Amino acid sequence: MEWNNKISYLKHLSMQENIKTAHPYLRVFPEPEQVFADPVARHAKHLLPCVSIELSAVNPSWEGWIHMVLPAEPLGGYVGDYGADYHNEYLAPNWLAFRLTESGHYQLLGDFRFFELENIAEDGADGIRTEVAKHCETQHRVFKETRDIYRRTGLLHSALSRDEARDVASEEPANILTRLGGGAFNGNWCDSEGVGVDESDPDSAVPIGPNGERFEFIASLEGHDYLASGATTLLFYHPETRVALLTFDWS
Repeated sequence: MEWNNKISYLKHLSMQENIKTAHPYLRVFPEPEQVFADPVARHAKHLLPCVSIELSAVNPSWEGWIHMVLPAEPLGGYVGDYGADYHNEYLAPNWLAFRLTESGHYQLLGDFRFFELENIAEDGADGIRTEVAKHCETQHRVFKETRDIYRRTGLLHSALSRDEARDVASEEPANILTRLGGGAFNGNWCDSEGVGVDESDPDSAVPIGPNGERFEFIASLEGHDYLASGATTLLFYHPETRVALLTFDWS
């Protein structure tokens, strides 16, 4: 146990919204080695670890940690739009999936060439690879600067502002998580092809896996609070298959 009476407390923990400060069941800006299985560097090239969540914070019968990560792509459209040869039952445009290993690390459930930066071998006349690479570099830079502000202040403030006179202490901090537990809102993410979604409950849309498995909502955050650009990001989990599923609402 990492803190006294954890399970007793969490049994009374319902959905939380607009979490602005760290809690014992959250690890904000964990290191890539805490989040990704091998190859760690290849995962971290495409994916930025924002928050690790103790699973018992959502369901007291679960153990271990799960991770909110953000892709550096896309430059435009959906992540995975240009990796059609590497789509599968979980990796599809606007969907990312990982196996949560027994050690609590993410293993991408598919080929890394799902990411545009991996499957564009060289620039064509439009110079798109250079543009995607520049975009990803910007995403990584803003993420690291935002992480540095958080580690200095204990609060989440986007590093998008380059004002040297900026006083973050006078600013309202962003939400580390917009929602933890409860149900997932119905949004345009439900219309993304590749993974089915049960929208029969307007307050709790549920992704459906290839064998009918119903995923459970874990948490959401705003990608633009961590990166130069990003969408509302939703994390789901299926405990029997240990699949973590991410999708993105661009409304």
